[in-house]
Amino acid sequence: MARAVAVLSTVLCGADLVPQLRGSLGELESCVSKPNFQRAQSSWCGQQQEPVACFKELDDLNPIWDCHLQSAQCSLGAKPCAWPKDALELAQAPERKVSEAAAGNPTRFVTWNLYVFTLAGRIHPVVDELMRMQPEIAAIPEMWHEKHAILDRLNQVSGNVYAFATGGQTEQFNDADILFRADKWEHIASDLVPFSAGRAVNWAALRRKSDGYTLLAAGTHPLCCQGDYVVMEAVDFVIRTLAGVQQQHPYPIVLMGDLNTGYFQPSQQLLRNGHMDAFGRRWQIPMTFTDAWAELHPGNPDPSTINNDPVRLDYVYFQKTPISVGQSVVQSQIWPRAAGSDHRAVSGDVVLNR
Repeated sequence: MARAVAVLSTVLCGADLVPQLRGSLGELESCVSKPNFQRAQSSWCGQQQEPVACFKELDDLNPIWDCHLQSAQCSLGAKPCAWPKDALELAQAPERKVSEAAAGNPTRFVTWNLYVFTLAGRIHPVVDELMRMQPEIAAIPEMWHEKHAILDRLNQVSGNVYAFATGGQTEQFNDADILFRADKWEHIASDLVPFSAGRAVNWAALRRKSDGYTLLAAGTHPLCCQGDYVVMEAVDFVIRTLAGVQQQHPYPIVLMGDLNTGYFQPSQQLLRNGHMDAFGRRWQIPMTFTDAWAELHPGNPDPSTINNDPVRLDYVYFQKTPISVGQSVVQSQIWPRAAGSDHRAVSGDVVLNR
């Protein structure tokens, strides 16, 4: 392995970077045989062209690979492997097609706090990450006037397929704008409803063009660093607001955002259970949700999504009652920190059906 690193380091100094790297990858084992390769190929790394990825063992607390690397330098706990040139053909293998057909056709939802304070200088890397994650629908907290530059760049590289829900004064509140694939989803209605200290909840009614499936995508971003009681009040307000929206647009809800509190806190238990005794009173909301990440990772429901702090702040919630978003969450990921944000993105893939 030391020889492989030395060879790759030497090649990095050469003028013809990628071809030489490709020629020297015999020193590294192929990624194909590594744990979670199929997930890495289909989601984490996408159609990677770079020659190296860093894989994790199955028991790693954050098994997501580091992708799109030009050298064999990996972060702590990860190991380098040679990304196969024929990854596209591997992805199209018959057994993979059978697997995907059995799972249905999932839709990916993403929440990602972009860290607004330095965002203006990070438009291109942010868009690169969004393209890597490939959301169909997303909630994007901490994005103000940079939204237009992000959308312009996103459509330059995606082929003009994305749009933001435009309802409400989205540039005047700390909220979570709704981004969606306009080639796959039709915008029906949207709005922004403010609550305390300049915070707000965004919602958008979206109809899938292929089959008419309709949902309410919602995003929010409660106040930071003031304890869970403030978040509890925000959750109570947001859900009651969305319940009112649902009376007019009777579709299931996907709630996303940086909720600024941990998985085990009362506010998040309220979302999952519909009721909670906390802070000297009983709280009750008219609906319940499934947490995409915890549904598939019950042994590790509260991994870090902010810097390296031992807490999770970011969530993708699928409505469970009284209207269900779908029958099965098929995948959920916590993505590596990227593009200068202090937050990790969280995604949830679900099969949407009536």
